[in-house]
Amino acid sequence: MSEIINLNKVRKAKAKTEKRKKAVENRIIFGTSTKIRKAEIEKVAKESKKLDQRLLNTTDGNKKE
Repeated sequence: MSEIINLNKVRKAKAKTEKRKKAVENRIIFGTSTKIRKAEIEKVAKESKKLDQRLLNTTDGNKKE
């Protein structure tokens, strides 16, 4: 005779494994921490500011490269 199983437990176990798979995918996609993300944003802003400082102003006030 076969073993009796509880279908609710099987369903919940399957949902749990699906959540774990999704969590792994999300860690890969959205894996950077807030601290690292803010540092990257600040770095890009700083580089942009340096570039803007090197642009020349024309007599009409428009920036010219």
